[in-house]
Amino acid sequence: MKNRFSSNAIAAFIVILCVSASWYSFAEGAERAKNVIVLIADGCSSEQYTFARWFKGAPLSFDSYRTGAVRTFIADSIVTDSAPAASAYATGVRTSSRFVSVGPGPETIESVPAPGPEMQFKPLATVLEGARLMGKATGIVSTSSVTHATPAAYAAHTGRRDDVETIMLQMVHQRIDVVFGGGKDLLLIKGADGKRGDDEDLTVELKEMGYKIVENRKEMAELRKGPVFGMFAAGHMDAEIDRPSLHPDQPTLEEMTQKAIEILSPDPEGFFLMVEGSQIDWACHTNDPAHLLSDLLAFDKAAEAALNFARKHGDTLVLVLSDHNTGGFSIGNYEMGRIFSGVSQEAFLAPFRRMKKSASILWKGIGDEKSADKVKKAVLEGWGMDITLADAEQLLLLAGDYKKKGRAEHLALGRFLCPRYTHVGWSTHGHTGGDVPLHAFGPGKPSGLLDGPDIGRVCAKAMGLSLERLNDRLFVDAGRVFGDANVKVDKSDQLNPVLRVRHAGKDAELPINRHWLILDGKARRMEGVVVYAEKKEKVYIPMQAVNMIRGRRLGNDGMVE
Repeated sequence: MKNRFSSNAIAAFIVILCVSASWYSFAEGAERAKNVIVLIADGCSSEQYTFARWFKGAPLSFDSYRTGAVRTFIADSIVTDSAPAASAYATGVRTSSRFVSVGPGPETIESVPAPGPEMQFKPLATVLEGARLMGKATGIVSTSSVTHATPAAYAAHTGRRDDVETIMLQMVHQRIDVVFGGGKDLLLIKGADGKRGDDEDLTVELKEMGYKIVENRKEMAELRKGPVFGMFAAGHMDAEIDRPSLHPDQPTLEEMTQKAIEILSPDPEGFFLMVEGSQIDWACHTNDPAHLLSDLLAFDKAAEAALNFARKHGDTLVLVLSDHNTGGFSIGNYEMGRIFSGVSQEAFLAPFRRMKKSASILWKGIGDEKSADKVKKAVLEGWGMDITLADAEQLLLLAGDYKKKGRAEHLALGRFLCPRYTHVGWSTHGHTGGDVPLHAFGPGKPSGLLDGPDIGRVCAKAMGLSLERLNDRLFVDAGRVFGDANVKVDKSDQLNPVLRVRHAGKDAELPINRHWLILDGKARRMEGVVVYAEKKEKVYIPMQAVNMIRGRRLGNDGMVE
């Protein structure tokens, strides 16, 4: 497969995408938003916002726009992970653990009805895909690899959130106007500074589709238009507290958000943008207050940039929320006393003002040969805590326990030190199941207690988008339409499977996870990607492809005239 499809691109028949009144309509009386910006502070809730607000010494940029809360449970668990949580926000459908914008599995918790066979594992159209088909510009900004669960949920469809090569391939073929974050190694092949095992250099495809690829703050600042992939790290970007010393050429989340809005906003039809403060979640997983504060306050600045834009324009809906909480963070803990009355602001904040490194970088700096003396010195230099040698020894023992369990040793830092040397505490390294605050500004803003899928529906309604019709347009069961006997998934090249369809004496090829249809020797770009639901052995293709294979005359929107 490989570069055959990208080389055909030059001669490909390109279907022009434009607005079709048959698949989206705006509800009478509803407020319409030309632009929608969703900002997700991954893995935090009210207590972390309170913490950041005290440290900032001022309200957070989105404080005054709190309108309600979101329930985060998913189809098969009362505690979610980021993949199904973001999928609900992107698709308006509640799905299962680790699923990325595909229908839930058959097993559900008691309060969630089991899905019918047709819905199970089926790809689900996202509001980003719908915005693109409406003619809007689209963007994704993240401080993780862009293939991580939350950004992936807006642009990809798979039953495994760790299937990152597939996610990147689909993301490339979604033709998103702006993609900013980490993940360059998933564009490149193994042996060429990359991780792809399919011998597919996706930077070649991107360039042939007209994309610029930028890799640092300076190159990003010079951009004036898209489409663009900004790949600022091989994997994930740095924690904000470590970025200035490790990779100062990486842009901040605020800078990426501002540039994305600058590129997307001239589109006359408007834009959809998802921005994720990815590493807030990782900080809470690690029980690391230094990482948490720096990344949450970086997110606050990004939200301020979005809200500044929205306040200048009366046509932009901004949602600021989290996908779930993480870490069981609390202002107050067991060790510092049963009653906290009398804790001054400065006494509370002083330990955190001295923190200069994330827990991960602090621990790495100790080296392989660790001793109590080295730990004591590293903690003093990195977190400003003058701990006792006895505590340093206990910390080493706890780190050793983590190592024996196959977990990162630096997880011991926050768990052990926060209760003893600060007034904050943690209850877990995992996610928690509480509701998360919702902040909203602009036309169509929601209020009250919402379920996760309501966020996707709110975005769709604000744009005038029918998710039901969008699903019918983008994801058609090829076997049902052409007959199972006439469709086959060719896995002779296991890394590049192809759907082959036989119809009316003609053969069509549709490379899976891409937007190509090969028919009559011509490569045609489709308006959506081909998705293989491996667990049910079905392939879903755009209705546009069905009509092309059937030989029907299509209008400018790719649908039958």
